[in-house]
Amino acid sequence: MKKIDWTKIRNQFPAVKKYVYLNAASTSPIPKIVAHEGKLFYDEILENGEKAWDRWADKITETRENAAQLLNASPKEITFIHNTGHGLNIAAEILKDKPGEVLTMEDEYPTSTIPWIHRNRRVRFVQPVRNTYSIDQIEKYISKDTKILVTSHIQYSTGFKQDLNELGKLCKKHNLIYIVNATQSGGIFPVDVKKANIDFLVFAGYKWTLSGFGNGVLYINKKWLKPKAFPLVGSESVKDWEAMDNKNFTIRNDAAVLEIGAPNFAPIIALGSALKYLANIGQRNIQERIFSLNDYLVGEISCLKDVRITTPLDKKWRSGITLIKVPNPKRIQEQLVKRKILVSCRRKQIRISLHIYNNKDDIHKFVRALMKLLVVR
Repeated sequence: MKKIDWTKIRNQFPAVKKYVYLNAASTSPIPKIVAHEGKLFYDEILENGEKAWDRWADKITETRENAAQLLNASPKEITFIHNTGHGLNIAAEILKDKPGEVLTMEDEYPTSTIPWIHRNRRVRFVQPVRNTYSIDQIEKYISKDTKILVTSHIQYSTGFKQDLNELGKLCKKHNLIYIVNATQSGGIFPVDVKKANIDFLVFAGYKWTLSGFGNGVLYINKKWLKPKAFPLVGSESVKDWEAMDNKNFTIRNDAAVLEIGAPNFAPIIALGSALKYLANIGQRNIQERIFSLNDYLVGEISCLKDVRITTPLDKKWRSGITLIKVPNPKRIQEQLVKRKILVSCRRKQIRISLHIYNNKDDIHKFVRALMKLLVVR
């Protein structure tokens, strides 16, 4: 495993020189290299219009291949989306004619649940045990009516990380359609969609993937790639789009069919740059860095009076997110922001989320500020 210069990594993020940025689970700043790729696109279209179209198209092809490799999928199973909700609504539409109950977790972000409820699907919620969802606990909620299971890889409001492979075995055992919201893990925690028997997986790029807004990935298992099931089609969805024939056309059967018109070049190019950047650092290095910083954070705050860590601390459940209960959390979060320390308030708790651009000094500053705010009620 190669040695990583984390100071050099940190220097790629100008935002961390202005703020103690502990908010990756909300939005991450992007590195200079990703910003450069986005700017390059706009400079090119400014100076030359569409002249670089072929090069931009090659970038999209490369990004699709890199996203597929990240998930152990085929490029034909990858389509680009604007955000997580976009992807999950596509999944819900593809499955609209599949009857049965949707099973999901009580702590899900609403993006995971609203698409189903809006379509009048019956949705049942698994209740957590000490902020965790064991496979045995989930199985208790499966009935003969359960047909679809929707889960986040990592829960936004607890930091609990699900074992996707074991959950995939459970879905296979009960013949459930398996859908994963991976926005709190995309790019940094490994996912093998084939090994886990996942049917649909989605992640947006603006959090842990470091690619800014307007981009994301939807994986659709090839068994669901049936032209008549696609909820969106357009001129770019046909086999011979250059024919521009209104009457005689054939819809393709790859996931990119859902990219129905002119490509969303800049956000997808930024996503591609971010995926390459993270791959160059290496998922194992990234995970070890994040776990190391989180362990340090937990050690620093675990003995503080009036602070209770609610995130599951067992290693198999850990992620980059730590939640703490404190008195008057909204006031404390607002006061931290005034001190240029960025965290979130979620479900009446303070959420700290650490990424590769953070260091121990960030944690020291946060802990010192928190201690002072806890004294002043």
